[in-house]
Amino acid sequence: MKQSKRGKLPKLSKGRLRAVIIAAAVCALVIALVITDCFIPVKYLASYFVLRNKGAKSGVMRVRFIDVGYGDCAVVELPDGKNMLIDGGDGTFKNEAAIFKFLNKCDIDTIDYLVCTSVNNEQCGGLAEIVKNKRVEKIFMPYCKNVYVTDGYRDFVSAADRSGAQKIISEYGAGEVNEKSDYFFTFLSPSVHTDPTGASEYENLNENPSSEQARNDASAVMWLEYGGVGMLFLGDVESGLQKKIVSDYNFVSSAGDGYCYINGRSVQLEKCKLIKAANHGNVKSACAPLYDLTKPQYAVVSVGQNGKGCPSLDVMSDAIEYAGDNFFRTDCYGTVTFEIADGVLALK
Repeated sequence: MKQSKRGKLPKLSKGRLRAVIIAAAVCALVIALVITDCFIPVKYLASYFVLRNKGAKSGVMRVRFIDVGYGDCAVVELPDGKNMLIDGGDGTFKNEAAIFKFLNKCDIDTIDYLVCTSVNNEQCGGLAEIVKNKRVEKIFMPYCKNVYVTDGYRDFVSAADRSGAQKIISEYGAGEVNEKSDYFFTFLSPSVHTDPTGASEYENLNENPSSEQARNDASAVMWLEYGGVGMLFLGDVESGLQKKIVSDYNFVSSAGDGYCYINGRSVQLEKCKLIKAANHGNVKSACAPLYDLTKPQYAVVSVGQNGKGCPSLDVMSDAIEYAGDNFFRTDCYGTVTFEIADGVLALK
């Protein structure tokens, strides 16, 4: 038997060499994924390989109602370069990936205002992942003592607590005003959680967290206005709560007072040009008096496959009476985009 020369390494067979190369490639891939995951969530990696733009032009507000099936999610690019996210869908991978894709397309790495309108999973189910993977400055959220009311809300609260973001209760009069850029947003409902009469919708939610109506009526109703153009986001509220808003508004207006003052601004519902229909168009949320008051130019219902008959004929007829062909369903139209510039709201 011949002996190999001293100091010379044995020659690897082709099979062993191939195995070594594959093992090295796998190790390199694993290391790359670990490093990548520190900055980008690997499971959403495809949502980051998109063509980015610089968002809406200066002085333009862009509002996107993202198609997330039977859920809610809106991305608002404010005219001063800040960003707002209203709800985060139900948390399924498909919908979560769609939200990340839109955020990345708009080059949004920081969410200045994150709004959770409801403890229901269709609104808050995807927010935990977004809070974990995007920088969030301020979070407007429900006042719900039972964080286990839904799985989505539990995960969202946990992520919000760890995020370091400022947390603010979504309630009547809370919000922000930017005088320089001429926009503001505020909440018309629920009532303040410290209401001494105990009549707050949050009081009812905390006493009856298993009640669907209590959860719905504690949902945030938000007003967003830019350059005199108002938009109303109705969350999940049912018809009784909407009628209460109309009644309160008419009473205050008849007395010559402003409704829902915030830093010198007040809400004038007659300026409403767009309504995001409540509760995916559920028949329990139909409210003709609200549409009669606001007479919206556009209406959007965020909806997908469901067993609840949404959107109902009642809600659609209310919206179409004023919006006509400008009534959009995300399950039919897909993501709906609007822009406001020079005091005009337009579909894009």
